[in-house]
Amino acid sequence: MKSLILVFATMCMVSSAALAQTQNFADCTDQFPGGIVPNAASRTVTDQCKVADGKAIFAVRFDTTRKTPNWAVHKLSPQDVKKLMPRKRPRFFPDQNVPEKDQATDKGYTHSGYSRGHIVPAHDMSWNADAYHATFNLTNVVPQKQRFNAGTWLGMEAKLRALVKDKNVTIWDFSGVYGQVQAEPTIGTAPHNPVVPKCYYKIIVTQTKADGPYKVLAALFRWNDFSKQKTWIKSITSLDQVQQRSGIDFLQGLVIESPFDADFWGVPMPNSLGDCV
Repeated sequence: MKSLILVFATMCMVSSAALAQTQNFADCTDQFPGGIVPNAASRTVTDQCKVADGKAIFAVRFDTTRKTPNWAVHKLSPQDVKKLMPRKRPRFFPDQNVPEKDQATDKGYTHSGYSRGHIVPAHDMSWNADAYHATFNLTNVVPQKQRFNAGTWLGMEAKLRALVKDKNVTIWDFSGVYGQVQAEPTIGTAPHNPVVPKCYYKIIVTQTKADGPYKVLAALFRWNDFSKQKTWIKSITSLDQVQQRSGIDFLQGLVIESPFDADFWGVPMPNSLGDCV
C-alpha cells in the first residue's frame, strides 16, 4: 500500500511539474527577443509556454474573455527550417491548462464561415511531431476567413521561412490580433464563442550580429483582405504602428535598427503604411 501511495504521489508531482511548464513564460524566455516579455494589455489573460520533448517551442498570451490568443511568439532557426516536412493534420483540441468555459470548441467552427486560423503556423513547427501537434491547441487558434488564411497571411508566413533559409538567420515571430468584426462579432455558442478579430499583425525580429541592433519587419492586415499571397507586402508597416494599434510595447528596451533595412528583408517600406483600425 505504501508503495502504491508513493507511486501515486510521484505521478502527481510529475504531472504538476509538467503543468507548471505551460502556466507562465518562465520556461519560454528564449522565445522572446532579448528575453523581454511584453506587458499584458488585458487583465483577463493567461500565459502559456508550450513545450515539446522538454524544449520550449512557443509562447501564447491567451485572453479568456475574447477566447482567443492576444498574440503568440515563436523562434524559427535555419536548423529547424531544414527539417520542416509535410505531416498529417490532427484534430484541434482544447487546452488542458485553461478552463473549458474560457475556450472555443472545435465544433463551434463547423459551418461558421470561419477557418481555425493558427497564430503560430503549424508548418513552422513541423520539424518535430510533438511541436507540430501542439499548434492545433485551441489556445493557438483564431477565427479567420479562409481566403485570408490561405492568401496574404500565408504569403507572409512562406516569405519568412524562405528568409530564414536564404539569410541563415533565426527569427522571432510575434503574431496577434485586436479589434472585433461588428457584422459577425463571434462564432459558436456561449460560453464557447470566440471574438472574430478585425485586425491581424506580425512583428518579425532578428539579429545578424549577437551584439548588434535588432532588425524588425512588421505588417498589419484586415480580416477581409482576400488578396493573393504575394500581395502581403502591401500590409508592411512600422513597429510603432503595430504597437500603437495593439496597445502593446513588444520590444521595450531593445535597440532597434534604423532605418528599415529593405535590402535585408527583400521588400521596401511603403510610402503608405499598412494599417487596420
